[in-house]
Amino acid sequence: MPDTPGQPLIPAAQYLRMSKDHQRYSIRNQARAISAYASQHGLSIVKTYTDPGESGLTLRERPGLQALLADAIKPNRPFERVLVLDVSRWGRFQNLDQSGHYEFICFEAGAPVIYCAEPFENDGTPVMALLKQIKRLQAAEFSRELSSKVLYAQLLQAKIGHKLGGPRRFGFDRILVDEHDRPIQKLERGQTKALNNQRVVYAIGSDDEVKVIRDIFTWYTRDRMSIQQISKRLTDLNAPSGDHPSWSHSRVRRILSDELVLGVYVFNHTTQRLKSKPRKNPPEALVKTKVMEPIISRVQFESAARRMRVRRHDIPADEHLAAVSRLLRTKGYLTGKLITQCPYTQSADVLTRKFGSIHRVYELVGYNPEGWWRPRNGIGPFTNDELLSRLRAVHERVGHVNEHVINSDPSIPSVSTFQQRFGKLTDAYRLAGIPYGRTQLQRLGYARLKASRAGEPPRTIARPRWSELASRFSDEDLIECLRRLHKQHGFVTAQIIREDENSPTPMVFSARFGSLLKAYACAGIENRRFDIWSRAAKAKRSRLAVSAVQRGKDR
Repeated sequence: MPDTPGQPLIPAAQYLRMSKDHQRYSIRNQARAISAYASQHGLSIVKTYTDPGESGLTLRERPGLQALLADAIKPNRPFERVLVLDVSRWGRFQNLDQSGHYEFICFEAGAPVIYCAEPFENDGTPVMALLKQIKRLQAAEFSRELSSKVLYAQLLQAKIGHKLGGPRRFGFDRILVDEHDRPIQKLERGQTKALNNQRVVYAIGSDDEVKVIRDIFTWYTRDRMSIQQISKRLTDLNAPSGDHPSWSHSRVRRILSDELVLGVYVFNHTTQRLKSKPRKNPPEALVKTKVMEPIISRVQFESAARRMRVRRHDIPADEHLAAVSRLLRTKGYLTGKLITQCPYTQSADVLTRKFGSIHRVYELVGYNPEGWWRPRNGIGPFTNDELLSRLRAVHERVGHVNEHVINSDPSIPSVSTFQQRFGKLTDAYRLAGIPYGRTQLQRLGYARLKASRAGEPPRTIARPRWSELASRFSDEDLIECLRRLHKQHGFVTAQIIREDENSPTPMVFSARFGSLLKAYACAGIENRRFDIWSRAAKAKRSRLAVSAVQRGKDR
């Protein structure tokens, strides 16, 4: 639509994108071409969105296009058209529907996209739609062909022995060379080559860093130190750490697995074509080139590799079980700590995540422990009743129990055994009839501390008799007891149960039904705090007390 005097100009927004390797599509050239198109068609550019130096393969890395789409769907947007130089500037999306989807968002919002340098009009006719789709296919195919060419060139340079991108590796220097591989200078951190005919190659670094690499391999293969121990020793010795401020587990592991210590440069570990997710390449796709003399013998490198393969996380289940079976044949028993400390088995935590539980591992290797997994001081496994009986005996002898008392007493199993049998240590205390509540344990601990400071013996705590009383009452007897107390008082609490002469202690109800509230529910009693402590409840309780006194007088 040509510009005519007196006719208002249509507001439009322009989108400009320049990829890193196409200077003919510079931002300035695009803006000049779009401005000429707008002046010829009665359009006025009111807003500009740019993505300088960004690839057109994805929307994720293009904040300019994201802002354009976000503004296009707003009801008060300042533009009615979107101007783009051509289809390739809108994007080189590998999925053609993705490009059409973003264009349709603008069209649906009332701001259609116009391609200024294309030989077709974006008017929605079948012929023009087909031509536009072909243009999108050509834009996407250009990126695919360029990606293949770049990868081929990189593989060719790697086979020659030229380094391709990335920082220097510890123990090695980057050397800048010309087209005839003649050295020019050593590259420091942050420096890169300046000319297209220059290349970068690896060379052996300083003697201090080479010595650190050799020490790492010696400690790992000969001294059997773990990677964490090696990183800690390097930190304690203040060893040179290269371009990094300190040593870490990942840095030591990277050095132990880097074939550059053998003088071999390895390239093409992973592939990430056209902004897709990176994937690991198979071994036959790797490019390996001898670039220098080794600083570590191949025997020592392969020894370190074998040891690291033992701790890898993608071991098949059969190999896991074979290693544990070997440990069982050697030791005659299995424990989580023994498995973790073994140099040729995975840790107990890894096996638990792999098989669901450590008991499943024992079952699969044919190990069936009874009681605790390894008898302590020759003591055999116990039943649950025997464990509780011995726990009560320790409580009566010492006056209290805790984790330290249990683990240090040779007459009973360790804390882990009680946790395995009863779930929690406090549950074992409760079933044994000894104090188990947090508040009660804190109060008793404070009393022992106070007596110790005063030089007095700790107060002896009599063991409750609820465990023996429990056998005298059936579930029906306990439920009937609660109903009787509720009918008599209008509500039931632990204090009422404790003061009643014909009732067992509240602990009996908690042990039998799980808690007092569950016991109330089994008896059909609804005990709410409002019904017990409110003003209406107190008045009701007073009336019941008066009625009870009156009935006594009538008798």
